[in-house]
Amino acid sequence: MRVGLAHLALTEPAETLKRALRLLEEARAEGVDLVLFPEYLFGRAPFPEGVRALAEAARALGVRAALGHLEAGQNRLSLLPGGPSYAKLHPYLDEPEVTPGQAPVLWEGFGLALCYDLDFPELFRSYALKGAEAFLVGAAWPGEYRDLMEVLARARAAENQAYLFLANRHDTGSPSLAVRPDGRVVLRLEAEGLGVAELDRGFLEAYRAQYPILSHRRAAY
Repeated sequence: MRVGLAHLALTEPAETLKRALRLLEEARAEGVDLVLFPEYLFGRAPFPEGVRALAEAARALGVRAALGHLEAGQNRLSLLPGGPSYAKLHPYLDEPEVTPGQAPVLWEGFGLALCYDLDFPELFRSYALKGAEAFLVGAAWPGEYRDLMEVLARARAAENQAYLFLANRHDTGSPSLAVRPDGRVVLRLEAEGLGVAELDRGFLEAYRAQYPILSHRRAAY
């Protein structure tokens, strides 16, 4: 499976939408199955017409999109077209107006998360115990904490033996990342644009069989 990371900067919403639509077309040309967009792609105001336009384009192109956006007072990561929508469980200090979500969302083997959620290993472990093969993380991670972000991303992938795909907003100064189940970073995007990484289920199964930490986990704690 080919996963695209959309490393886009925040601009005026209509302009951001144009860039996002171009990236979807580029993703289709590269044989991408799913494109992950950053947190708050259109900024901190609802932009329902942008969400609808991306959903329609994804349907027409035959590409799935995971979009970070604000809706009904919640910071969401929505699968387009027609998929589930995850509401961020752990809003950050600068999101006092955001209503926290109430439940994790696991979709077709992907655990969904947003930015600051990365600091909470319990969320990702809960996904792993439910059979997650990968995590999709939309982010707008401040550049001053970029080293911490990478440490957390690699740890969440390695400790749960799952792929982790993180799409960050380019204007924040932090990269977008793809991490293998062994904690190795296989894609790091610094420049604005689309990056593509493989979700190799053969590698995932072989690595989990070789190093079976999830099956060795005890229920004593």
